Amino acid sequence: MNERQLLPEMKRVVLQNAGSELVSLYVIGSFLSNEMIGSSDIELIGIMKSSFDFRKEARINKALNETVPSNHRIDLGVMSYEEFFGGTRKGSLTKHIELPVFINFLKRAQLLYGKRINFDRLLIKPASPEQELKYHIRTFDKYRTVFRKSDRVGSDFSFRDFIKTIFYIADLELQLGRSLPPRRSYSEIVKAFRNERAHTVNYSMKLRRKKSITHKEKHSWLDSAERYVARMKTRFATQ
Repeated sequence: MNERQLLPEMKRVVLQNAGSELVSLYVIGSFLSNEMIGSSDIELIGIMKSSFDFRKEARINKALNETVPSNHRIDLGVMSYEEFFGGTRKGSLTKHIELPVFINFLKRAQLLYGKRINFDRLLIKPASPEQELKYHIRTFDKYRTVFRKSDRVGSDFSFRDFIKTIFYIADLELQLGRSLPPRRSYSEIVKAFRNERAHTVNYSMKLRRKKSITHKEKHSWLDSAERYVARMKTRFATQ
């Protein structure tokens, strides 16, 4: 069965467990751009009322992965709708990413159920390209040394996930350097650099598509990515 045909079943399972506490349900990430690889998750975003019992998040994820016959792990992350208006942080989502940056990802997501949120009218505003670039560079700097020694940070952040940081930075290079709108897929980002074969984003795509990454390839990519990020810091004065 095509993975997209499973979306109604995913929505049913979430609604069965969250009911009227669910404000909006989105799907996000490489699932939308048909760029999933073997290790990719189907990423669902649940926006909940503040009265939702956020301890149910793990239970809903368990039900999704036991009930929906997908070839990929389904990962539902939840947050409170009130967070958009300065409310208390709840659920897993905004513990791992700054809300203004996360809003930019949500703006490109697909609504599966519920309220269509106008993200530009919220109290918490989407991050500007300059702010988002600084965020992704901080993330890269935070973990680059760790990934020279390990292939994973915790249970949910692998080296393949880390590679995506360069796609995000390259997309912002296009926005700030060429005044282009955000790209909607990794392939679109790479295509924009088709005349720059030495650009790090091309090697990033090569590794992302490989079934296994050697120790030598990982360190070669880290060397290239570090040089690229250093150039972005200088070019866009993010120091």
